Amino acid sequence: METKELKNGQIMTIREAMKEDASDIISYLNEVAGETDYLSFGQGEFAFSAAEEEKYIEEGAENSGSVMLLCFIDGELASVSQLIGHTKKRELHTSELAISIREKFWGLGIGSINMEALIQYAKNSERLKLIYLEAISENKRAINLYKKFGFIEAGEIPALMQVDGRYFDVTMMYLVI
Repeated sequence: METKELKNGQIMTIREAMKEDASDIISYLNEVAGETDYLSFGQGEFAFSAAEEEKYIEEGAENSGSVMLLCFIDGELASVSQLIGHTKKRELHTSELAISIREKFWGLGIGSINMEALIQYAKNSERLKLIYLEAISENKRAINLYKKFGFIEAGEIPALMQVDGRYFDVTMMYLVI
């Protein structure tokens, strides 16, 4: 467990997810998905059961290319971020990055803290050589964050996501470790 001071002076606690966090993570993700159209699922659409999420957390803990970090502010789950390591032999050196932050905590530096922690995890891993991600192209705040940490745009896929009849282009990005 680690603590960090945010831009507003609040203290955030960061730790790896445990299977006991499963229900809280599911609730958080279903709520956060209603705060933005920039996630790959909408409000109430994160359909894992608690048992499935527990299994996912346990499998991730056993995968040296994976880590799930939870950030808490005053006991409230403020952010979930992760590296999702691959299990296919030819892709074991890669991991997909995902970050979500509860809207009321946007702009406090949580994204940067998460990026630093995830990139450091990857650098400490003997396995990981490449991190990649997808970002909605109009989500300039996220894309600028990724660029700040050295991610490179690999290209754009038009209309990859559709939310309520609106299509979003997606920018693919990567970072060589």
